This record gives sequence, structure tokens and C-alpha cells, in this order.
Amino acid sequence: MKAFFTNFVAAYVLLVSFLPSFSAPNRAGFYIPDHIDEVSFRYKNIDELILLPVIINDSIHVNLILDTGCRNLVLFGKRFQKLFSLEPDKKIQFSGLGSGRPVNGALSLNNKVSIDKVLGEKIPVIIIPNQNLFRVYNNVHGVIGYDIFTKFEVELNPRQQLITFRPASTATLSSEYIHVPIRISDARPIIDCRVVLDKNKTHVCDLMIDTGSTLALLLKTTDLENYSIRATTKILGRGLNGEIEGFETVTDRLELASLEMTNLQTGIIHSPWHNHASIGMSILKEYTFVLNYCKGYAGFKKA
Repeated sequence: MKAFFTNFVAAYVLLVSFLPSFSAPNRAGFYIPDHIDEVSFRYKNIDELILLPVIINDSIHVNLILDTGCRNLVLFGKRFQKLFSLEPDKKIQFSGLGSGRPVNGALSLNNKVSIDKVLGEKIPVIIIPNQNLFRVYNNVHGVIGYDIFTKFEVELNPRQQLITFRPASTATLSSEYIHVPIRISDARPIIDCRVVLDKNKTHVCDLMIDTGSTLALLLKTTDLENYSIRATTKILGRGLNGEIEGFETVTDRLELASLEMTNLQTGIIHSPWHNHASIGMSILKEYTFVLNYCKGYAGFKKA
């Protein structure tokens, strides 16, 4: 399977900087209409990634990967430049996984967005003319992440390809789920974890829940010698900045609070800045899982 990563980092931080306060008369950001308690619908997937049907400004139909590593709604392709009103003085630069250079994008403000019955007002959209990130897929146009997760509790059932959105502030986690505390760092959901490669090698680090990756477990390290790797490097996948080279191994055990996962296919890559880990959809597809950024928890239930 062709592994795919996004893991976006924007040099120009958007998040809520362009959005007016919610005390303003007009809505801004994503919301569910007041008469609806929650929104559920079935999604499509591609290489286990979650593909959401999205309509922008009532006329632009796109399919977006739901990616916890992405700050904002991002579209790829030159054709989108002609469909949006762009801010001429605001340029966005992205860095991400891969060996290439950062990529540049343009910014459009004040867009309407709908995802089934989930609605968005005054949503910033970033347009990157380069389509190479999705060249292995047909009919995939971009990604969406933090803008959605910051407003809702999101429940995902990969076996049924079912997604549910609930208002984050009033949601509560069912006792059927294993409760795992998360914190939000750089717009990403982070868990304290222990990686047990074997009985002689244990690493304690931050772990990101990464719905934009098809890998099981990915370890990023500033010092590859800590892992005593004997394998040769190979291409593990493709990120925003090009191909990702690393090593493959198997992790004996991954511990996330009271949740334990065993015998995980693992990629290890060198990072000049970070020592942390991430789990992708090759693991997450085995669970029904919940993310609530507002209340700081994830929930896992074996599918």
C-alpha cells in the first residue's frame, strides 16, 4: 500500500486569527444548526484515509481528507485559484514531512462551507497550486483538520465508514470507550506514550493521533543510533514536501494511558528537531474512536 502523510505545519499561522469573535452578530467557524443534536453520515475512504464530501460557497464540490495534522482547509490545484477571491498581500508557506522544499499557497477569506449538515461561515481556505501531493489518488482535492476538530467532538467508525459530529462543549464520552487524555499542541492532538520496541529498548515521548497517515506507527528521532537499526533505508511514503525515507521495524508494545497496542508495523525517520511518534489509520481503523479537543480526551473502543 502506498503510504501517505500530510502532517502540515504552516509558517503563517491562521487558526482563528482571521475569524471574528463568536460574540459578533454573525456566525463564524463551523457549527451545527440549533435544532440538530448531532450529525452522522457515511464517508468514503481511500487507502484507509477518511474522505469527506465538502461544498464550498454553494458551488465548489470537493473531496477532502480529514487530517488531524492540518490547521486549515487546504486545496491543491491551479484551477482553484480562479474560483476564489484571494488576498493579494497574504502568502502562506507550508512545511511538512518529506525531503523537498516548503510550498507556497494563497489565502481566501470569508468562505461558506458545508459538510452534510455541518455548516461553516467565514472559513479561510488556502490554495496550493501544486497537485503533486495527491497524484496517486483520483478525485482528492485537499485536506481539512483543526477547523473542524476545535468545534466538535468527532466520532469515527472506520469499519462502518461512519462519522459523527457533536458539539464539543456538551458532549460526554460513553463508558464503552477507553478514556485517554490528550492535549492540543500546534493544533494537533497529542498523547503521552511509551514505545516498547523490545525488552531492551523503551522510549517515552509525545504521540500524535494522525488521521492523515496510512502508516501504523511512525517514530521521528534526532538520533537514529538510539534505535540500533540494522535495516536499509526505503521510501515509507510521501508528505507535503516530497518522499519520506526511513526504516521499517516492528514495535512490541505501545502504551497510551490504560490502552495498550501490540506488534505494530513501525517506520522510523530522522528529524532534526523532534523526538516524537504518531499513529495513523493502519492502527486506527481497528477501533471506533472519539476526539474531543475542547474537553481534552480521546476514546478508543475495539471495533
